[in-house]
Amino acid sequence: MDYQILNKKFKFNQDKNIGKVLYIVEGATREINLIANIFLNILGYEEVISLNRNGKMKYRQFSKRDNVYSQVVIINSETSNIDTINNTDFIDKQIELLKDSGLDYEYRNSAIYYVFDADRKEDTNIIKDLAEHYTNSREPNDDIENKFNSIGGMLLLSYPAIETFIISNFENDMSNFDKRFDFENQKLKEYIDDKKYLNNKMSIDTLSNAFLELINSLEKIDVKEINLDNTKEFNTDIFNYEQSVNNQYMLSLLLISFVDLGIIEIE
Repeated sequence: MDYQILNKKFKFNQDKNIGKVLYIVEGATREINLIANIFLNILGYEEVISLNRNGKMKYRQFSKRDNVYSQVVIINSETSNIDTINNTDFIDKQIELLKDSGLDYEYRNSAIYYVFDADRKEDTNIIKDLAEHYTNSREPNDDIENKFNSIGGMLLLSYPAIETFIISNFENDMSNFDKRFDFENQKLKEYIDDKKYLNNKMSIDTLSNAFLELINSLEKIDVKEINLDNTKEFNTDIFNYEQSVNNQYMLSLLLISFVDLGIIEIE
């Protein structure tokens, strides 16, 4: 695939046949419910089944109401630690869950996305390694032994957390968010709660705003295109910039999965 130019002329194709999609998200409930809300209440999907373990949502599966061939599965990771991606035991358990639990989902040939937070203070070496290796949603990187039996997986980070994506649905000028938010004394989760930025307030319009904010933040660091067949350069450029600045960089790559799947069509 040629490089995809990331510009501000785009539209949402809510009827796009996306095939089978697997999101592996951080271990908290916010991420799994956030993505579930987008597919359920905005894109016209319906829930097929959900699975709880020890009172915690672990697995949710959806299909398009008028197209059963568009299927989405969201799995909570073992913990909120990004290193879960490299936990062979955890990944193997998820494979067995998908293969043998009777949940009617075949993971082979799925587009796989790892949606995690990027903690600049704790995860530097891990992030750098993962960004270089998990670079394609459907094909493996030849440099690693992929835990999904050579199916692949694309890393989609949020700097510093998924809360960036939520806020960008409702606010503008995210590249200067640090000028109006005290990261030393405030917490993003509390900010979102105070502002009442709820999942059920999201819409195609707010997602469009979030995508525009993503483009704006990328333009600020002179990233204007992405190779969806290999996101190594894209992710590495973002990571290197984030490490080079003193202020907190606000960027969430969640909607890159929608570009990859064709739900967002860029002109």
